[in-house]
Amino acid sequence: MKTTGKLLSLFMVCAVSASMCSLTALANEQQEKKIRIVVENNTLTAESGADWTGTLLDEWVSIDDDSTAVSAFTQALSVHGYTQTGAENSYITEINGLSAEDGGAMGCWMTSLDDWIMDEGIYAYTVSSGKLESGDELRFSYSCAWGADLDYDWSGADTSLRNVVFSAGELTPGFSGDNKEYTLELPEGVDSITVRPQVLNRAYRAKVYKNTYTPAENGTDLKFDTDIQVDDGDVIIIGVASPSWMQSNYNNAEESIYQFHINTVSEIDPMVQEAESLIEAIGTVDVQSRTRIEAAREFYDSLTEEQKQKVTNYDILADAEEKISMIQPDEPKLSLSELRDNALRYFTGAPVFGNEWDVIVLARLGLADEQLRTGYIESVRAKLEEVGSATLSNTRSTVNSGVVTALTAIGADPTDFYGYDLTSPLSDIEYVTQQGVNGAVYALIALDTHGYGNEDIKADLISAILDAQEDDGGWTIDTWSGTDDGSDADMTAMALQALAPYTGSREDVSAATDRAVGFLRNNQTENAGFVSYGSEDCESCAQVLTALCAVNIDIRSDFVKNGTTVYDALMRFYNGSDNGFSHTAPGESNYISSYQAYLAAAALYRYENSLTPVFDMTDAEIKAYKNEPDPESSADAPAPVPDEKPVPTGETSAAAALAVVVLASLTVVTIFKKRIEPEN
Repeated sequence: MKTTGKLLSLFMVCAVSASMCSLTALANEQQEKKIRIVVENNTLTAESGADWTGTLLDEWVSIDDDSTAVSAFTQALSVHGYTQTGAENSYITEINGLSAEDGGAMGCWMTSLDDWIMDEGIYAYTVSSGKLESGDELRFSYSCAWGADLDYDWSGADTSLRNVVFSAGELTPGFSGDNKEYTLELPEGVDSITVRPQVLNRAYRAKVYKNTYTPAENGTDLKFDTDIQVDDGDVIIIGVASPSWMQSNYNNAEESIYQFHINTVSEIDPMVQEAESLIEAIGTVDVQSRTRIEAAREFYDSLTEEQKQKVTNYDILADAEEKISMIQPDEPKLSLSELRDNALRYFTGAPVFGNEWDVIVLARLGLADEQLRTGYIESVRAKLEEVGSATLSNTRSTVNSGVVTALTAIGADPTDFYGYDLTSPLSDIEYVTQQGVNGAVYALIALDTHGYGNEDIKADLISAILDAQEDDGGWTIDTWSGTDDGSDADMTAMALQALAPYTGSREDVSAATDRAVGFLRNNQTENAGFVSYGSEDCESCAQVLTALCAVNIDIRSDFVKNGTTVYDALMRFYNGSDNGFSHTAPGESNYISSYQAYLAAAALYRYENSLTPVFDMTDAEIKAYKNEPDPESSADAPAPVPDEKPVPTGETSAAAALAVVVLASLTVVTIFKKRIEPEN
């Protein structure tokens, strides 16, 4: 096997885990010309057959001009009576009873020098050759995978650092292997540091230098963990994979060089710190950032010229001011009561079958008149005569769910509607879940608007919704379409609206609700809005606002970001010119965004006025609608009167409306998202 051959030819060297030692002790050890010997097994467990685990040996061993890595190693073992096999042949096969074969076919002992898996046999490292020096660290580590479990990849070419550990100070920017230039800010009074680089691949060596990088000159590097005296302006340089240190470069790996500029702080000025904190708090520049930018500028201008020179992130403030100057201030936004009044200005047509959203929104805002009721009821009756069945769509249960919710919202009993029970198709769980969790959500909302359906079908619908909850606490509609882009704020909010009536009465629903609210909280933007499919949009804000009202969360005090409520976030999409809402801001109004936003307004209106939730329509007085008898067969019969099922009067629920509307319009919403809408 080629891999085995190369590994054996390199004589197996191991990776070193960073372990800081006492600076004073280390300095003393180096004065006495010593090297550190560590023997460890952190990969093979006792249960898997290891004679011992953990660190067997960790101590400093004296060396002289005749010392070699082999002699130092064997000397350290012999003092404790430990055994070894193979060091004299540069291929260690056993240490104190733990042999290479104990870990299986890929078990071995590997040796590292200052975190580097050497590319020569251990015999080559001697004091006389200059390859072994006082202060070096030799680590003998057991591997179960030819070094892969010790961060060693002989075939890799990446010479990046994984990290650098400094004994003091703060890096700016934070460390990343791709970035090669940093500032190390040292606190007042700190004039020395220790440095330990950690390579990504221990097939490559890292060395530390101060001010001058001289990789070709032996002895000019600074040993790991030694005390390095530093002044303001000094530069710590770390090189990785210099050709000067390697006998061969199988992978044509390129040398990496990192520089860390020392900046010593003589005095910490709290005014400067406060200015930097205010600038850092600006964050992403948008309309909501204006007050933060103004606060940062005002404080900065109050500093002395000397203090201003010490503010390290002033460029962020200047850049933010330039960006905010190009962003127009928000238009004055309407209050909730003003927005409610404008619903009649937006929904101006006579709602008919297919426009369930219009019906639900106006009804739950308390704005539905008799003309609207009569017109919609007659249009649904005509559709039933055309279809001849209570099932309005063979593939989309959401059509029935929408009509059931809309009829209930205006006081018509969908279970006794001109000879049809429009709720009956929703009792077929297979039919409902053809649309995945979306179908189950809106079926459950529709049935719960006025206590329709039986408990068994509702239990099945709840199970279907709970089973679709993702590990992160959210829901996605994509699983139905054959993909899964992760949980989505819209679908999560819709599921919450359906489960809301059962929160508190069922432990599993309560737990799912808590996780869903947590998902929404974690995915709210700093603007108080929500993102779906890569953009912050109106529909996401609307659905979440409706859901929060359904689960009794007061948005005036919760889900507030930087003084902005979810309602404020929703109103960013409002267009005063036509009273509609746009999908993204700024943008032209569109129908889908608008009716979802107005439904959310209905949910909030009902919440703030202590009315039943938008999809809880038990406050509506519903009545049955019957076909009139044939006058020829019952000439003397009195005219039919609709059967009444009295319920406390009030406005219909926005949650049911949302279900219906979303369902009845899912096809259109697909223009903006991967959401499934019901047939019109």
